[in-house]
Amino acid sequence: MKNMFKSGKIELIDLLPVISLVVLVIIFGITSGGGLFQSFNIQSVIRDSIPVILGGLGVIFVIATGGCDLSIGAVAAVAATVGAYYGSQYGAVWTIIIALLIGLASGIFLGFIVSRCHVSSFMASLALLMGLRGFLNVCNVTWQQVYLPESLLVINQFGPALAITVILTAIIVFLFEKTSFGYYCKGMGENENTMKSIGVNTAKVRHCAFIVSGIMAAIMGLLLISSTGGSSSTLGNFMEMKVQMGVFLGGVLVSGGMRSKIYKLIFGSLSITVIVNGLTISGASSSITELAEGLILMLILFLTIQMSDHAHWLDIFKKKNKEEIEEIEETVA
Repeated sequence: MKNMFKSGKIELIDLLPVISLVVLVIIFGITSGGGLFQSFNIQSVIRDSIPVILGGLGVIFVIATGGCDLSIGAVAAVAATVGAYYGSQYGAVWTIIIALLIGLASGIFLGFIVSRCHVSSFMASLALLMGLRGFLNVCNVTWQQVYLPESLLVINQFGPALAITVILTAIIVFLFEKTSFGYYCKGMGENENTMKSIGVNTAKVRHCAFIVSGIMAAIMGLLLISSTGGSSSTLGNFMEMKVQMGVFLGGVLVSGGMRSKIYKLIFGSLSITVIVNGLTISGASSSITELAEGLILMLILFLTIQMSDHAHWLDIFKKKNKEEIEEIEETVA
């Protein structure tokens, strides 16, 4: 049954994230006069991509099912802020524990609303985003100053941050590519009714997908607050959109499905960071940077959709030809 949606051939759409990143690096390498290729800027691109990758490693489970989670930026900010506040009083380890528990709780709550109450994932996650942003403002006003324990500032350094990302990526790749849970997430994006017909509890799978997304959002929040040293009302602002852009720039379809791949997320996250950093190094203003991000995203999404449709019709054509050949062979026999 697991071969139902699989294809052993590499298609152009699967190479699109790699090609896109190479093209972007060449373009901004030229416009920046080679500045992008300096070791400091290369390290900066990788470092700035890490929170996007971490957030994407969770949200890709939700996207694979055909849903979306717009709450991850707010979840990250609240988890990191509350964790830092109590961790500064009772010990750094409590920062991690509390942040992860908040991420877990938000995932359980949002997953319940979407999977059990049948509320649109877009509306439910948007409502949670707004509610948590309000709660974050209350926390910052009440507590005035929230700082991350000094012992945890080390995770903002390039080496530890990269090591954390590599380890978590390996775990998520196994979960997403090698387990039934990951396969069911992608299968639901292809055809949820088919998954139900073979006995898959799709509500449970979707619920678990949001839980993974919430936990990874909390980890993303810890990386974000370590870069600033403390909380603010703007912590994690628009990270949900940046993560979504990274996922879609990598060629993952909005509808999810079997073409959802971790490597696409990683290349997409690097691409969006190259765009932002490349424009900055090239001397572009913030307004030009935002405009360029939007235009490039629309272009990549258009190409992805076109290539996906082409691949879909090609599969149908090949299947039809195969059936005709089999009929001819049966007639001859």
